[in-house]
This record gives sequence, structure tokens and C-alpha cells, in this order.
Amino acid sequence: MEEITQDNVLDVAVIGGGPAGTAAAITAARQGFSVALLEAGSFPRHKVCGEFISSEALPILKSLVARELLDDVTLIKNTRVFLDNRVVDFRVEPAGASLSRHALDFELWKSALAAGVCARDRVRVTAVQKTQSFFAIQSGREQLKARAVIDASGRWSNLSRTKRVTDDHWIGLKQHFFEDNPPPHCDLYFFPGGYCGVQSLGNGTINVAAMVQADVARSLSMVFVRHRDLERRSRFWRPASEVVATAPLLFGKPRTTNAETVLVGDAAAFIDPFAGDGISRALHSGRLAALSLEPYLRGECSLQTALRRYDRAHNELLQPALRAAARLRRLLQLPKALRLTALSLIKFPPLAHLAVQHTRVRKIA
Repeated sequence: MEEITQDNVLDVAVIGGGPAGTAAAITAARQGFSVALLEAGSFPRHKVCGEFISSEALPILKSLVARELLDDVTLIKNTRVFLDNRVVDFRVEPAGASLSRHALDFELWKSALAAGVCARDRVRVTAVQKTQSFFAIQSGREQLKARAVIDASGRWSNLSRTKRVTDDHWIGLKQHFFEDNPPPHCDLYFFPGGYCGVQSLGNGTINVAAMVQADVARSLSMVFVRHRDLERRSRFWRPASEVVATAPLLFGKPRTTNAETVLVGDAAAFIDPFAGDGISRALHSGRLAALSLEPYLRGECSLQTALRRYDRAHNELLQPALRAAARLRRLLQLPKALRLTALSLIKFPPLAHLAVQHTRVRKIA
């Protein structure tokens, strides 16, 4: 594509280089549009994430990255829930994939470059302003211009005009460990005030990711002692990466636009991490945003019409899973006796399968 200058007007500027942003940038570039992708961090990097990719997202991911990335991934066919001294085993059909964000984000970034995207890291966007004919994107002393903006900068972006406040202060923690012969499951350990997920990444490495209230724990070592089985298992782990953390984790009403910019990924809505659909939602929403903007960029409709199209598609495709995950979160917060009753019901395979399917994107964007 042509070099970005202060004077030319790009078709699309994408802010944020995670799965949602790169999916949007690659899709738009392959449609023939000029695209800038701006990322505040650098690659490769670790991110707080369960690193589970549901089967519904694999076709999109396969279309975006080199085939070799997915050749040797660990398949996750079962999820085990450890709660109230019980273990409930969910069959994951079709199986999901386990892949570190360290590898996933870097490969998506390289795919964006290969698609002709002008991708820049270590660029922090400080403001986006809509003019009559284009958006002005400010980053330091540089200003870029674009006909459309896709915001993939996350759930707590400095670009958000509505800061959401919550009484519950949730934090996310993540680290890779070495474990001898880790089982090919996604194990979820629930305790009062949070939970911790443990999942094999292959080659004797596991991903350990926790979501916990700040007054319950502020480190993974504090998380481990909150659950008896988890504490026993963690005694034999050896660190394989540094600890990464993020806060606050916020659950709010989904928003698809902000001042006529398109919101994707966590910037649009944050799904409960235990649902295992975060990466899938990011890929779907990024692709969906680019597809929705295409008629506008080709001069076939107004920007407002394209935004309404994206809102309708996002509501139909992605938001049912959000609502189902929220219902499961409320179930886990019930008094112990009611939780045990609910768990006894969903131990039946048909009900377990239904619970899993309802927290997934139903069809490909």
C-alpha cells in the first residue's frame, strides 16, 4: 500500500493490534482498501488470556494466518469444572484449540503486514476526532487521516468517552508454567471471589489464567491457595514465563460504536473469560466490522448505514453468547445449595453440551 503521510486519507485506521484489530485490518486490506494498524505495545508479547480458541473461530483464524501455526496445536476436548468439592466434566464438541497469545498475536501481526497493511507498533493513539469528511487520528505529534476507524483498543481504552465504574474490582493474572504430563483438558477451579483456569499448550507447558476480586487475591500464589485441588497441583509447577496482569475487568452493556468509530473485541463487550469464547469473539467482530464497512468504503451507502448494519449483525451473531455467559456467571454466584443443584443437572451430557453451545458464536461472520 502507499506510505502513510500527513496529507493522504486512508480508507481504514485500526487501533489495537490484538486478534480483533488484526482480523479487521487483514479483512479490509484483502478487500483492496488502504489500512493502517496502530498498536501501543510491541510483538511478540504475552497477554492475560485463557488462550482457548473455540472451534467456531478456527475457520476464520485459518483464513488469516499461515497454515503451519495450527498444524501442531493442542486440541481441547474436555472442560473440567472444580467447584464445591465436585468435578463436572463437559465434552467440548467440536474440540477447541489451545494456542498462546505470544504466538497467536505475533502471527496475526505478520499476516497483516503480508496483506499490505501498514502496521506500526509502539504507537499510542491519544485522540480520534471526526471531521466533516474524515477522522483525524492523533498519536503524539503525528496525525493520520482515515475515512473509517475501527477501535480494537480493549475494554479500558483511553479513547472511550464513557468510563464504566463498578463496585467489584476484578483483576486478571496469567503465567505459563512447565508441568509434567499435563492433561489435555481445560480445567476451571472456582472459589469464592474468583476462579483459575489451567490448560495445556503442548510440549509440557500450561497456561494458568485467573480472574479474581482484588480483595481476595493480587498474585497467582494467593490464587492457588484459594482452592485445595489447585494448590496441590501447583506445587509441582515451574515458571515458563513472566507473570502478566490486567485490571480492571469490567462487564457492561455491549456497545458497537463510539462517536461513529466501530468498536470490536473487548472494546465492544467483555465476555466472561470462563466461557472460553473471548478470542473467537475478537476474530468474529473484527472481520464483521470490516465486512460491514465495505459498502460505505465503496461509496454504496453512508457511514451511518454501515454502522447500523454492523450493530444489527453484532447483536444477532455475538450478543446471545454474552447473555448466556452472564447467566452462567450468576449461577456460579448462587448460594452453595442452589449451585449444587444446578451442577447436578448440567452433569447430564445433553445439558452440558447445551450450556457450552450457548456461550459460543453460533455461525461464522
